[in-house]
Amino acid sequence: MLSSFHFFASKQDLCTIFQTIEQEFPVKYCLTRADQEPDREELPKMEFDTIGEIADDFTAAHSIAPHCVIAPKTEALEVYRQRMQRDDIARYCLDYRKNTNGVLLKGMEKHEDLTHEFYVHIDREHETEFSAALFKSMVREIKRNCVRVKNVAPTYIGKEMYKERENRIFYGERCGAFTVTAANEAKEWYRRPKVREFADRPFREKLSFLQRVFDGEEIKDYKKEREDFSEDFEIYGLAEGAVWKIKDLSLLKEAFALFDDGVKVPSSPGTGTAMEYLCEASVYVASAQKPDGIRMLLEQLRYVPEKGYHCGCEGMVRILLKGKNFDRFKTSLADADRDAKALVKKILEGMTDKRTADKRDELAGMLGRDLHMEHIE
Repeated sequence: MLSSFHFFASKQDLCTIFQTIEQEFPVKYCLTRADQEPDREELPKMEFDTIGEIADDFTAAHSIAPHCVIAPKTEALEVYRQRMQRDDIARYCLDYRKNTNGVLLKGMEKHEDLTHEFYVHIDREHETEFSAALFKSMVREIKRNCVRVKNVAPTYIGKEMYKERENRIFYGERCGAFTVTAANEAKEWYRRPKVREFADRPFREKLSFLQRVFDGEEIKDYKKEREDFSEDFEIYGLAEGAVWKIKDLSLLKEAFALFDDGVKVPSSPGTGTAMEYLCEASVYVASAQKPDGIRMLLEQLRYVPEKGYHCGCEGMVRILLKGKNFDRFKTSLADADRDAKALVKKILEGMTDKRTADKRDELAGMLGRDLHMEHIE
């Protein structure tokens, strides 16, 4: 069951959405924390009747609005006082242990430089009859008053804000920075002009950049450029990411040409080598197209150069032998062409990993029988 929802909105969108909620449910908005300034005796205001009051109070000087709980208006919410160690400030905090009947508004981020107004995240952290009904109604109103944009993750933009989408750059924790195209699709946006220009280049040019990285012509000092997050390093990550976004699997053969056992360059995330990352990306995009995708990957293994046999051919087969990939691997092998079966059999017989010995023997035996039968026919 859905328990979290994200959307972009202008102040007008927020008021339109929550006005209906406020009419349907007698609610109040209670900040989860508020600071009492030095030399002031009155307590900070923590409860509000409408979303508009919070939006009005949220000045451009803020980057993230305080979280708040949307709770029944009649419910007494308990807070405790916390003495801060600097500037003699006292902070008042909502006691989460005692206030669980509501929906959490996890903040309304406002990035002036990215030109959108609010990025809102609602979350039903605790399951109560009230929070379930409130959350369901909130999601209904958000969807009614927002436009869904084609994106990797479900992305909703308030209708008023959507009218000015050509002039806005959006950013959210689940979707990164993006603009909206005329076709209502999210397009990744990068702050640096050089990176934005590279992002629009054809797939083959991105592979060419990767080849230059692997040849030592780009990213001279990987550690330093990664720490500085240089333009070239950001472009390196973008170029690697292009392989993860392949839809036309015939392009895999072009990516396979990059495999080289002698290349030890780290991947852009730094979690392994670039060759390992390329293997993971290739299997990922093939798996997204179910068994037929794996079959197409196997039939293109022949395009891996001899110098990339171990990191490429063996590397991808190792991944396919693991976990849920194995059943798809087995099914796809049965439908692959003869050349692919022969190559995979050779790869399996050349591997020595004891943990996958039983799986390798099973597949090698199956392929041996298939190749024998095809030879007889």
